[in-house]
Amino acid sequence: MYRTILLHCNDKRRINMLLAYAVNLAEMFEAHLRALSVVPPPMVTTTVPGGPIAVIDAHCGVYRAENPEMKAAFEEATRGRALVPEWRDAEADGYPVLDIVLRYGRASDLVVAGQTDREWWGSHYLDVADRLAVEAGRPVLIVPKFPAPAEGLGKKILVGWNARREAARAVFDALPILQKATEVKVVCVNPQFEQNAAQVVPAADICASLARHGVKCEGAEEVDPRTGVGETLLACAHKFGADLLVMGCYGHTRWREFILGGATRHVLSYANLPVLMSH
Repeated sequence: MYRTILLHCNDKRRINMLLAYAVNLAEMFEAHLRALSVVPPPMVTTTVPGGPIAVIDAHCGVYRAENPEMKAAFEEATRGRALVPEWRDAEADGYPVLDIVLRYGRASDLVVAGQTDREWWGSHYLDVADRLAVEAGRPVLIVPKFPAPAEGLGKKILVGWNARREAARAVFDALPILQKATEVKVVCVNPQFEQNAAQVVPAADICASLARHGVKCEGAEEVDPRTGVGETLLACAHKFGADLLVMGCYGHTRWREFILGGATRHVLSYANLPVLMSH
């Protein structure tokens, strides 16, 4: 049961798409829906090496000017719905936006964030879904940047399974949604073109476990990909007519380094349906 859902609001162009999914989920569980808007930090730079320091904060002003539109959209979308709404404004100050979102996200049952849009001017400062999936320690629902119908989220769910730790976390983190689904299908993709050695990963045990939790799981399908695992998962989701993909998020962070696995990176970049990820 998701009782506290955090929604990261960061882009007025995509706010209605985010709200469609977040409000749907929050009402499904009669949850507390906290919308968090974080003003990005100013950029400190120099015009020449060793020269005077310049602080650039024009992007902060643009964000503050657009923020009331996002708040108004949130208030309109949640009015009269069976959930508890809360709007929270925050300033990143000298910290990355990610740090502020993580602070709230780790105290939530589920985090909802928008897919990174590299063509958006604010992406460098404000799009943090990929980092949240690796660092939050909570399941993260990533909403696609492309328009997609939001009705019936979680009715038909595709689960990507390979028996690794991250996949196990994702499946059981998604259990509240899986239990409400009409159809759940488990797909095992043989990673013969990934770095791992080719192997068949049996999934009968996870299907049986889900069935014991009341999940309507139709059984597993083993797929040998003609391309990468990420491409294959998205193709399977499209073929199944899934409105949600559940999968493990494979990656790690080190000092000054952030690395995602190939399948995770592809799905984060190209998914056109919501994806629930756990690490």
